[in-house]
Amino acid sequence: MNALEREIIEKFKQLQPAAKQRVRALIEREAAAEVEQPDRSAFDYDSWLRDVEILRRQIRAARDERLPPFDVVAALRDIRDGEDE
Repeated sequence: MNALEREIIEKFKQLQPAAKQRVRALIEREAAAEVEQPDRSAFDYDSWLRDVEILRRQIRAARDERLPPFDVVAALRDIRDGEDE
């Protein structure tokens, strides 16, 4: 158990019985909500790639296929290198 968990338990012990019930009910609702929802930190690469492809097609259609080649990786490196300075 880490320090934060120990602190929470100690604070919980200091509560009156009615407050303990409310806090426990809230924790149970929060835990149930987390189980029902997908992990928001997980990145859906397949969906992202589909979105990128759709956007690419839309841009090309709007530009009548006259879009010059663009090195995205080099552009991102330039941006990253510029932030380091």
